[in-house]
Amino acid sequence: MPPSRRTSPPIQTWQRRVLVTLGTLVVIMAALAVGLIIRNALGSFGLTDQPVTSQPPSSDGGTANPDPSTDTGPAGTQAPTTPATNPPTPATDASTPSLPPPPATFVEEDIRASDLRLQPEGLGPIPFGTQFDRTLLVLTRALGLPDADSGWLPAEVEELQCPGTRARRVTWGSLNVFFSDGPTDWGPNLSEHFFSFLYSLPEGATSPAGPSLRTSEGLQLGDTLSRSSSIYGESSISRDDPARGTILEVNVPGPGYLQGTFTGPSEGDYLRSLQGGTGCRG
Repeated sequence: MPPSRRTSPPIQTWQRRVLVTLGTLVVIMAALAVGLIIRNALGSFGLTDQPVTSQPPSSDGGTANPDPSTDTGPAGTQAPTTPATNPPTPATDASTPSLPPPPATFVEEDIRASDLRLQPEGLGPIPFGTQFDRTLLVLTRALGLPDADSGWLPAEVEELQCPGTRARRVTWGSLNVFFSDGPTDWGPNLSEHFFSFLYSLPEGATSPAGPSLRTSEGLQLGDTLSRSSSIYGESSISRDDPARGTILEVNVPGPGYLQGTFTGPSEGDYLRSLQGGTGCRG
């Protein structure tokens, strides 16, 4: 009797199915892995639809933080940056006049009326060009309150006709003191200052009203033409001025003058007015 063959037990159906499923999963995972490898390789060459972004390395080996001011625009151009600027300085209008200096606030030493002198450069210790407030303060202390004050008026008004855009006349008896906002020989534009005086006899009188003043050389209103020429010289007397008749002119170096008028050309005629500074025509 021949020996019997031993046969393997048949593979069960469920076992076969498990093996097939596992094999299929292995194939699928291998295919996915190959696909990812290929996609990454293509992306590194810019062959995919996804943009490749990169950041420049920083000095410490890391990735620098993006700076909004260095963002690039289309076509790789750098976006414009706004430079830091200082606040704009307003343009200076060359036609704008300079402002006048502030009013004087100092205290002037008291002077008396006898200290005042009729000079080509001013009234004794008060030179032409002295600020309005200061001049008025000193004169008021010396002469008392003025008899009249025109206030600031347009310089071209008939009773003044002075230089500048505004002028003012303050009066103490026979003494008229004139102020202007310039420009004059003694003060710039828009600077209210003392620039002229007129000391004259009232109509028909032979002595002044109010303060009794004289020049530094001693000449005063009512003095004769003969005395005037003896003090200042015959060359200072002009007897043929077409507008004012016989006049006295005292000239000094630089700006300033003293001018007097007489009642006539004779030696016995007398001095009726003295004017210093540039004067007004009113």
